Amino acid sequence: MSSISVPPPKCLQKPLTVPFRHMFGPGPSNVPPRILEAGANPVIGHMHPEIFEIMNDIKSGIQYMFQTQNNMTLAVSGTGHTAMECAIFNTVEAGESVLAAVNGIWGERAAEMAERIDYTNYLSQLLFCDQTVLSSQALSKHRPAVFFLAHGESSTGVLHPLDGIGQLCHKYNCLFLVDSVASIGGAPLYMDHCYLLNEH
Repeated sequence: MSSISVPPPKCLQKPLTVPFRHMFGPGPSNVPPRILEAGANPVIGHMHPEIFEIMNDIKSGIQYMFQTQNNMTLAVSGTGHTAMECAIFNTVEAGESVLAAVNGIWGERAAEMAERIDYTNYLSQLLFCDQTVLSSQALSKHRPAVFFLAHGESSTGVLHPLDGIGQLCHKYNCLFLVDSVASIGGAPLYMDHCYLLNEH
C-alpha cells in the first residue's frame, strides 16, 4: 500500500508557460536570446577540467568589465546581496569599523550587516552621503577598515561619483567597497583607477 495520500497537482502536469515582459529596472532584467541559448548547454560538474577554463574566461570578462588587472578577481555564486555580505564579513576583523554611506536602502543594508556582527566588536558608523562622507575628516574621525558606498543606489536613483574617494581611502589605509549592481554596464567604473574593492 502506498503512503502517498496527496495526488500530484494538475498544475505540475502541464508545461510551464512564462509570459514575455519588458523589464526596465536594475533587476531582474530581460535576458538576451544568446544567454538563454547558452543556458541550454549540457550541465557539467564543478570539478570537470572544462569548468576551470570557463571560470578563467568569466574572470577575464569581469576584469574587462570593471577595468582591473587585479588577479584576485572572482565571481560569487549568488545574488548581489550575497556578494555584499561576503565582502563585508571577509574584509573586517574584530575591533575594526565599517563606515557606510547611506544614500538609500543598499547603504542601510550594508550598515545593518556590519552592525549584526557587533558581538565580535565590529562597529558601523552611519553617515548620510554628503560632503562630510567624502571628506578626509570622516575617514580620519572614524578610521574604518572599510568604507562602503553604493555607486548606483537603485532605491533612490542616485548615481554617486567615485572620483577621489578611493584615493582618500588609500590615504587612511581603508578599503573602498563599492556596490555597482545597479550601475555596472550603464555608468563607467574604472576599478584600478578608483582604488576600488568592488562587489557586484
